[in-house]
Amino acid sequence: MLGALIARPSRMAAYTIHEPPQTAGSKDERAESLVFIRDGFSWSAAIFSPFYLLFRGEWRALALYIVVAAVLAGVMQALGAQPDWIGWAMLFLNLIVGLEMSELRRWSLSAAGWRQIATVNAAGQDEAERRFFEYWLPGVDDTPSTAGGTRFDDRNDTAARIQRSLDELSARLRSKFPLKP
Repeated sequence: MLGALIARPSRMAAYTIHEPPQTAGSKDERAESLVFIRDGFSWSAAIFSPFYLLFRGEWRALALYIVVAAVLAGVMQALGAQPDWIGWAMLFLNLIVGLEMSELRRWSLSAAGWRQIATVNAAGQDEAERRFFEYWLPGVDDTPSTAGGTRFDDRNDTAARIQRSLDELSARLRSKFPLKP
């Protein structure tokens, strides 16, 4: 009984699966090239933000971080803020990086031509890979992927219906409020 109270419950996380722009080869080669990104807070990114971005090769995000940090520090100094407040502002900036690191990685992959092909909920990356490949491998052929690709969420369950509804809502909102180039 005490063990059940102390043990951490298994927490589910969402993982997005991304495929590179050139997907030639067998399904095993394509499976090896996929990238799984966990959605959630990153303590490493929050504590060591600039070094983490540098280590991960997130050059655009690192440049944005440096610009935002410099502008934030400059504005606060110009307003006469105490050094303690500037430190708190930098801590807040690092927390934002920790919260948005997974989105920054998705953004970088998308800018490089990668596309998101699925979303999986799982307790860990091993389980996410297993769940994804159970449905993806039988449905994918050995020919290179087309623009549509094989979608994991084509199953007829609640999560798939919710995902399809969100995709449709997103498409409708994008058509009503297009971004100006």
